[in-house]
Amino acid sequence: MAEISREKHRERVRAAYLKNSFESMSDSSVLELLLFYAIPRKDVKEISYALLNRFGSLEGVFNADIKELVKVKGVGENTAILINLFKNIDLRLEKNKNRAVRKLNSSDKALEFVKNELINHKKEEILIITLDNSLNIISVNNVSHGAANYASVEPYKIMECIFKDNAANIIIAHNHPQGKVEPSTEDVDFTIEIINLCRKVKVNVNDHIIVGENDALSMASNIKYAMYFDN
Repeated sequence: MAEISREKHRERVRAAYLKNSFESMSDSSVLELLLFYAIPRKDVKEISYALLNRFGSLEGVFNADIKELVKVKGVGENTAILINLFKNIDLRLEKNKNRAVRKLNSSDKALEFVKNELINHKKEEILIITLDNSLNIISVNNVSHGAANYASVEPYKIMECIFKDNAANIIIAHNHPQGKVEPSTEDVDFTIEIINLCRKVKVNVNDHIIVGENDALSMASNIKYAMYFDN
């Protein structure tokens, strides 16, 4: 009877999804539906609740590391890989939006490009986007991978990117994964330091873009900071 009851429950959850009712499904039901395909012969309702309780939310579950997921009773390595894969697919889809972008010749284009690169990252990253004289993208260089709220980079790493790519222009970008887009005092000081350093080698710093949880800010287009970028 337990086997029949479990199969009927699975059928009801699948049917709800197939009726385009995803928006009305609870987080536990969404997670159950995914677990059906990783754990085909076991009741996964309790596992779904256990995951949500351990990680606090559906977002927490999908952002969890594999080594943390397997600590939940009933979650094996294959199940953990499947759950973890969703986060990485999401990141890949965001980055793939930039594949067709070749030139960053406006603030709007640069903002959109950087958001696609950084919007879903949970740790602070610092990117140096190198550009040629025509503002064509040469490369995107990740020069620092930090904690959830802090990353730093030595100026020489930025200069290495410039010389490696023979860049005429650069855009600095970083994210505030758990914060607002407003630059900190350290962000402003760092920006000024890099601008002054780049001027010595006749390279323009076109912008410093900061990506927050839901938005992005262009310092070069903001009245409070635009003066630093005047050449």
